[in-house]
Amino acid sequence: MTLAGDIRAGLAARADAAQAPAMQAYMKSTMPFLGVATPQRRAWVKQCCRGREAADAAALSALMLSLWREARFREERYAALDLLHLARHRKLLDLSHLPVLTELLQTGPWWDFNDEISGNALQLLLQRHPAELKPLLRQWARGDDLWLRRAAMLCQRRMKSGFDPVLLYECILPSLAGASPLAHEFFIRKGMGWALRERAYQAPDEVRAFCREYGDRLSPLTQREALRVIDQES
Repeated sequence: MTLAGDIRAGLAARADAAQAPAMQAYMKSTMPFLGVATPQRRAWVKQCCRGREAADAAALSALMLSLWREARFREERYAALDLLHLARHRKLLDLSHLPVLTELLQTGPWWDFNDEISGNALQLLLQRHPAELKPLLRQWARGDDLWLRRAAMLCQRRMKSGFDPVLLYECILPSLAGASPLAHEFFIRKGMGWALRERAYQAPDEVRAFCREYGDRLSPLTQREALRVIDQES
């Protein structure tokens, strides 16, 4: 059996039919769940890949796409993303994976996939290849795809070094009210607030000033999320 097949088989063996409906309902997913919890799923992916990791970037792409495209259960798609938590695969991640990640973002249009891809793979690529990623993220932030916009806003949220505040605001400004029809979308407004809130931990005055300057174009949801940390500390 292939590695992708073994991963699927192991997930199926760990299925909990009693948990699956609640997981599917919580995620509002049309794709069914097996009922495998995240720690258990990631442990299995790690165990299954031990000694069988992808040999190169192309093999990693093929493995991810096999799990993703052929998935019958949502955990199989999560497993495709779990591959990028393995040290060997993180070393392989490069610009050749951008088409794969773009496909996953566009064919998995929901917050769970989006937040995982933006906060892990995209962040890593941004740190390694800023000259190539920054123009792409600015392009996504101005584009017609809601989920690419959200990913562009959020991909710096976990960055410990190399954070670019100019890029952050360049990815937020195109989604202010009046700038795009997507500005009213819940996941844009929520994502914008989350990105600003994360920035507020390091630069509260900067975020407060931004919210003051653009307050009439920021939704109450965005402002509430953005200022939550600041308001708690004041």
